[in-house]
Amino acid sequence: MKTLIVYATKYGATKQIAEQLAEYLGGADLVDVGKGETASLTEYDCVVLGSPLTAGSIRKEVKAFAQQHAGELGGKRLGLFISGLQGEEEESYFRQNFSPELLAAARAKAFLGGVFDPAKCGFVARKIIKAVAKLEGYTNTIDPARVEAFARDLAR
Repeated sequence: MKTLIVYATKYGATKQIAEQLAEYLGGADLVDVGKGETASLTEYDCVVLGSPLTAGSIRKEVKAFAQQHAGELGGKRLGLFISGLQGEEEESYFRQNFSPELLAAARAKAFLGGVFDPAKCGFVARKIIKAVAKLEGYTNTIDPARVEAFARDLAR
């Protein structure tokens, strides 16, 4: 099964998850649409879309990719993941950011955690995260076991 992982990242956590996922899947091509990278979907059996969540929304580049390729994605083995620090409303985040058709087509979808690294954030981002998530220091909530379970669900 040839796999493509399409993602965008702001501070690097989503890329970290995409790389872990590629390992669990036995290899995958990675495309960062946030940096303007592109790929043709025709040569892939499986496509995974991943994005960080900021103020309830996924990155616009991932959302645009999903909308532009909705017809093709529906015919692929599809996985959707969101990275972030607060996954309590996981289902609502997916419903707000992906079409009902893509959600129905997805074999795997999961909120896979995130990273807060104050050294990578600007002053405003640090203040918002401190107020909303109550975090001050480095925090990593990415769970490799959950990433691996996502890969297993996708491979079934």
